[in-house]
Amino acid sequence: MITRKLIAAVLLAAAVTSHAGVVVGGSTLVDSSGLAQLESWLGQGQLTLTNIFTKTVGSTGPSFHAAADGKGPTFSLMSASENGGATWKTIGGYNPLSWSSSSGYSYSANPIDWTAFIFNLTDSVEKLQTGPYQAYNHGAYGPIFGGGFDIYVDPALSTGYSFGHSYGTDYQKSIVDGSSYNGVNIQIAALEVFTISPFAVVDAVNAVPEPGTMALTGLGLLGVAAVRRRKAKIASELVA
Repeated sequence: MITRKLIAAVLLAAAVTSHAGVVVGGSTLVDSSGLAQLESWLGQGQLTLTNIFTKTVGSTGPSFHAAADGKGPTFSLMSASENGGATWKTIGGYNPLSWSSSSGYSYSANPIDWTAFIFNLTDSVEKLQTGPYQAYNHGAYGPIFGGGFDIYVDPALSTGYSFGHSYGTDYQKSIVDGSSYNGVNIQIAALEVFTISPFAVVDAVNAVPEPGTMALTGLGLLGVAAVRRRKAKIASELVA
């Protein structure tokens, strides 16, 4: 029987040869290359992202807050379109503070605390926090970044807008496609929120592997089985 330790060893070997960070709980918005990009932007080494919220039918702002409030630093990712669904981009933001249902801004007066950022993962665009308004908390709404808002998600988690204000230097520009704000709402399809922690080997065992990782795992297990068969054959020949 294949033991859990054996699976962990094979997954670790696959991680070392490809990428060690993992997403626990599954995701339709971030794969291994996307995770590597988020790790690069955050600059805290290899990460484990744990999915704590995925938008489903009937999800609302209070659903998001029930899952995300008080959980510490998070990545919020969403599939958004600025042109009526013709083109979809994965956008989002890093909030270094816990989300809250209490109304008000996450405000940091000291620039040394401006560590949040928003991003367009599809186009590899990052916009760093350039002002004191980090995020806006309100129990009825989805994740909201900046004071403009740079990313706004409505109570139904289905529409929003992007108005450059507190991130980057492109004032009034959309993080979705760089267009100037014209009052047109962006459509929001998938929306996922992840807590962030340093990568650990045990996380690789608990993660749902991507197809490529599954293939590496299968090859690794076949290799282990072949080694065991060879050892058994040598032992039987010695006994004979």
